[in-house]
Amino acid sequence: IDSAGNVSVDEQQTSKALDAGIWVYSGHRAVDRPPGGASLNKVADAIAAGAGGYRNGPGGYRLIGLPIMRGEARVGMVVAAASDATYERARTAAIVGSTVLALLMLLGAYPVLRIAAGRALRPVGEMTHRASDWSAHALNERFGADHRYAEIQSLAATLDEVLDRLAAVVRHERRLSAELSHELRTPLSAIVAETDLLLSREHAPEQVAVAHQAIHDSALAMERIMETLLSAARVDTQDAPGRCDLAPVVARLVHDHGRNRPAVAVDIAAGLGVGVDGPIVERILAPILSNARRYAQRSITVRARRKQNWVVIEVSDDGPGVAPDVRDEVFEPGRRGRNDDGHDGAGLGLALARRLARAAAGDVTLGAGSTFEIRLPPA
Repeated sequence: IDSAGNVSVDEQQTSKALDAGIWVYSGHRAVDRPPGGASLNKVADAIAAGAGGYRNGPGGYRLIGLPIMRGEARVGMVVAAASDATYERARTAAIVGSTVLALLMLLGAYPVLRIAAGRALRPVGEMTHRASDWSAHALNERFGADHRYAEIQSLAATLDEVLDRLAAVVRHERRLSAELSHELRTPLSAIVAETDLLLSREHAPEQVAVAHQAIHDSALAMERIMETLLSAARVDTQDAPGRCDLAPVVARLVHDHGRNRPAVAVDIAAGLGVGVDGPIVERILAPILSNARRYAQRSITVRARRKQNWVVIEVSDDGPGVAPDVRDEVFEPGRRGRNDDGHDGAGLGLALARRLARAAAGDVTLGAGSTFEIRLPPA
């Protein structure tokens, strides 16, 4: 800017910069223009004639004018132009590059993720196969609490519960069949015997009438047995059959068998279940608890716990215990531990308890001293 306020351009120092899209005005007159079309020059001239600022030009160009000041007076204008095409090409290149990079990463990660997922799900497949095989051939097998990842261990616990319920259903059906066979045998035998007797020879009318009444009574007994067992089966199917909560069953049994006898301490966690019907559990425990009350001096203890694939119930007392010479025979029908105890029982209680426990896929054994151990499948 000279002393008169005229703006000039040093071509040697600024030629390259001006070639990049710079207009320089002295007043409203252009003293230098970059190479370009007339349309851009027209927009630049309009900016120089005004107050500056931004304007859009042709071909995707955007122009800006900045005034040249001398003191408080404007003596000229510098106008710069830039094309949006450069930024569009950069944006397009960035999008294409990112897309290609993402595809390459996906193609590279897919086999790795597939292998990792396969290794992670392999235990699930193995557990599914084992559960399927156990449900068909080994209802007492369980996965247990082995060291596994939390998610896999949760699945194992769920499968164990499903297998417990399936085993309970199967045991229930087997018990129903066994009870039908056992209960129907007596009246059916009576009907056959009376029929054979009637067919063997001639009988007086009174004898025939008695035989007919006996056959009729036996048939009615069979009908009642069928209705009772089938009604019980229908009730059981409203919930998972062959299952019960152990604590209330034992509490009820202790209460029903006398409160003035030796004290009974019960140690059973709430919610501990067995895969056997409550009445069957009572019929298993009743003779064992009766023996404990008979021989205990001051106290009886009933405790239960989950042990591997079993629920183990221990009934012990502080009495003299079972004599060593009869320990191996105490579960035989008609065999009593002591014949001089003044008890008029027939020695069938322990035999019945063991038979019922084994029918429910469990067992009753004699432990140390006077401790009886009942093993039942879990619920």
